[in-house]
Amino acid sequence: MVSHQNTGNPHLETDLWRWLIFDSGLSRRRIKNLILQNAQSSALSLFWQAGPEVFAQQLGLDETETAAIKAAAGVWPELQARWDAERRAGLMTLRINEPGYPAPLTRHFPPEERPLLLFLRGEPGLVELPMILPVAETSPEAEVEAWAMETLAELTEEGALALFMAQPGLHARLVQIFLDAAIPFALIIPQGLAAYEPPAGLRRALDEERVLLVSPFQPEWTPPAQGPNPLLPHAVAFARALASALLALTPLPTPPFPDQPCFAPPDAAPMAYAEPYVGPEELFLRLAESTAPSTSHQTPTSSPEPELDPITPEEILETLTQGGRVPPALAARLQQKKQQ
Repeated sequence: MVSHQNTGNPHLETDLWRWLIFDSGLSRRRIKNLILQNAQSSALSLFWQAGPEVFAQQLGLDETETAAIKAAAGVWPELQARWDAERRAGLMTLRINEPGYPAPLTRHFPPEERPLLLFLRGEPGLVELPMILPVAETSPEAEVEAWAMETLAELTEEGALALFMAQPGLHARLVQIFLDAAIPFALIIPQGLAAYEPPAGLRRALDEERVLLVSPFQPEWTPPAQGPNPLLPHAVAFARALASALLALTPLPTPPFPDQPCFAPPDAAPMAYAEPYVGPEELFLRLAESTAPSTSHQTPTSSPEPELDPITPEEILETLTQGGRVPPALAARLQQKKQQ
């Protein structure tokens, strides 16, 4: 096992997480427990630099696990060289214990389903904005699709962000419209980002820092050449968890997450869980309020709640500030509303 050769490497803790998750040979459940037990103070890199015996002892590895780790560590120098090349090409990695890890993932996913690492390419600051994902169980009519495009563009002007899936159909059409109009958006890639080659138009948007690509999957993973992508259902679930709200374009059988707002287009069929969309400003404030830190994950009950005065931009900003770092674009938009 390598010892002391990575002192001063600012990416060492992140690289160790990535190595343990994807290349160590230990089970994912075991690795997740090990990482989360030591995630608060970059402890893994400290143990690693102290040498192989200390690393194994501090993590409480048994003899079999220690042997597996030592064997996997033999390719560490090659992995580091490859990961450095990926970073130079624009790949970024965000750990679950770092500032900027999206709050909706913590709110909508149970602990065992939250990805420990997110892989990003593009403008990383966009990941902190409240995101809206258009969803449709069936192909929407042209008028509804046009309404969705206009609504998402209006919400972008307010300070939110459209979130799309890289897949044919509705999302592909909306992505092309947003690219042509130079409107920022985030895009979920259902494969590894290091192995993904964006088309020319998307590459230009990345260079201009108005698009963010996001993937929770191993960066080198590619779907099979033939047949369906086996991880596409996981990518869809991830996209819905990452969103602060869903823009429902067709009636959905059940809400994907109990505490996640869904918004229905005008004149849509009534849905028990949907809230009517009444304009970009009100929805933006509702999304901003939803980014405030949550102290519980209780499922909403059907009992009526007392009517409360609407929360003000000042109260939203104060609540967010108490919870930690506030996305700059979100803070700027709320400050602007305070002055109106």
